[in-house]
Amino acid sequence: MNLAFDLSLAKGYTSQSQIARVLTEDWMSRNSYCPNCGTDQLNQFKNNLPVADFYCGVCAHQFELKSKLGPSMGKKIVDGAYESMIKRIQAIDNPNFFFLTYLRSTWSVDNLMIIPKHRGFNL
Repeated sequence: MNLAFDLSLAKGYTSQSQIARVLTEDWMSRNSYCPNCGTDQLNQFKNNLPVADFYCGVCAHQFELKSKLGPSMGKKIVDGAYESMIKRIQAIDNPNFFFLTYLRSTWSVDNLMIIPKHRGFNL
């Protein structure tokens, strides 16, 4: 597995968060598989869906990718819209999560963690 990002995709972007999004989503689309059913390719949703980045074409599980610069996720995971996130994780089709950390010095993945979805509780 190649942990390096495809830096050619970052051309034309100036925002660090946009660069990170493009690079990490591309890396996941090329290197991920469905941890639920084992399918070796996940499909990418169109941009700007609330709390949904990828889905499995076989078992229909959905996945949200959260990325962070640095060697650890830390104590907080930043998300844009709190209410959208809460509604989404309480929904019947709530997503699984991929948490990815990366290093800017090498523009590569440092760590990837998978958190499976859970049902049956309210926040």
